[in-house]
Amino acid sequence: MASVPLWLYTTAGCHLCARLEASLQALGADVTLTRVEIAFDAQLSERYATRIPVLASASGAEYSLADGEEALPGWLRAQGVKKSVEQGVDRTPPAGRDSGVEPQGHVMRHGRRFLR
Repeated sequence: MASVPLWLYTTAGCHLCARLEASLQALGADVTLTRVEIAFDAQLSERYATRIPVLASASGAEYSLADGEEALPGWLRAQGVKKSVEQGVDRTPPAGRDSGVEPQGHVMRHGRRFLR
């Protein structure tokens, strides 16, 4: 069974993003998750700043917690995501590897604080 690629639009310190990742883990979703830090891109910040966490599929479909946590399993199925059946696989997201860049201080954009 092939893992389905998904992108998680996030930012450093996002507790809702951690909650969404925990939900994916609890569901046993067989996904390859790429975390996209929105703070370093003005267009991504503009698009996702008030919506993160947002999951996106290769087809362009998006899910956010605003859609309701009960909608996540159905959204995942619609993207072709299956439950992982592998035993003994650690699905804990790697710590500190969200964007490959460590946050250092913050920057203000449009009256909002973004961690760097």
